[in-house]
Amino acid sequence: MPLVDETVDTVDLDLHPNEASDLAVVPGGIARFDQAFVTVLDEGVIEESVAVLGHRGGDVGSGWDAVRLSFAPVSDAGRTEDAEACDFWGEHLYILGSHFGSKDGPLEAKRAWIARVRVSDLGAAVDGGVPPIEIARNRFGLHRAINDRLRSSGVALRELGPRARERLVLRTIERGVAKGKSWASRVLPDDQPLNIEGCCFLEDGTLLLGLRCPVTTEGDPLLVELLNFEAYFASPDSVPELGAVWVLTHAGTREDPVGIRALHRTADGHVHAIVGSLDALGKDSALVFDHAAAGQAHCEHWELEVPGHRGGGVVEVGIKHAFPGERSVEGLAKMPSGPFLYVVDRDQNVHLRFLMAD
Repeated sequence: MPLVDETVDTVDLDLHPNEASDLAVVPGGIARFDQAFVTVLDEGVIEESVAVLGHRGGDVGSGWDAVRLSFAPVSDAGRTEDAEACDFWGEHLYILGSHFGSKDGPLEAKRAWIARVRVSDLGAAVDGGVPPIEIARNRFGLHRAINDRLRSSGVALRELGPRARERLVLRTIERGVAKGKSWASRVLPDDQPLNIEGCCFLEDGTLLLGLRCPVTTEGDPLLVELLNFEAYFASPDSVPELGAVWVLTHAGTREDPVGIRALHRTADGHVHAIVGSLDALGKDSALVFDHAAAGQAHCEHWELEVPGHRGGGVVEVGIKHAFPGERSVEGLAKMPSGPFLYVVDRDQNVHLRFLMAD
């Protein structure tokens, strides 16, 4: 697969707070736009952290608008933060929290959740309505299940450094025990902290989760299949059923490890991934404190096919586009009009970038 270098920086949008994450094409669109996408914002409660990026007209370089949406939680109002991944399946938009914590720890239960909104309600929300949103907080249940699944898979994981182990894992346990939290036993001393930053649905409805961390000992990113995501909305404490674990071989290296920053499945069934650093530089990250290499990688766009055997293991990937020096590409989606659209987080705005190639 050739490396494509031509990108065109075109649009800056104000979505304060402006930590935009992920991107998904709205199926069927929204009436006032000819193309519409959803992004999520990671610095607020989920009921105020969904936005539509809409386009009108023939020129992708103009005609864009950003609309911040509001929703009414059916439960758990004000008890979420750090939305990181989203995709559509059936009648709903699904959104996931990172399941991580602050950069220097501890992990936080208010980031461990999945939410959904009816697709048919998005138009009303764009017009100023406040439709319902369902929120299912799993209280580290998914953290426990993925850690157990990674162990059973036999994949060798990059070791945590001492500060990351103490700040991200042990302090989480100490906090849970001290406060008598029901989830305290779901985090174990030898666990890896999870940071879910990408998701996409496969053709059969399996939800593919992209992990920014952990990664393999070789510095390659991991994908984990979640099979029974709907069960969370009947019982948030239900035990997750997980499928295969996939390794994106040769996407990273020991010296330059990369994790998943975003996922998107195109109509041909291929999965597209943004990979990049394991955490940000200069923001007191425990991961970076222990290993400076964890914050060094720039973002790249890779393409893969999930093998039909669905048994897990190594997946061959090919690079489609690199972003030299750019560490904040937070989402991607193939526009109905053809180009790939990327959302790039900036300090003062949300930056859209287009790849003018198939």
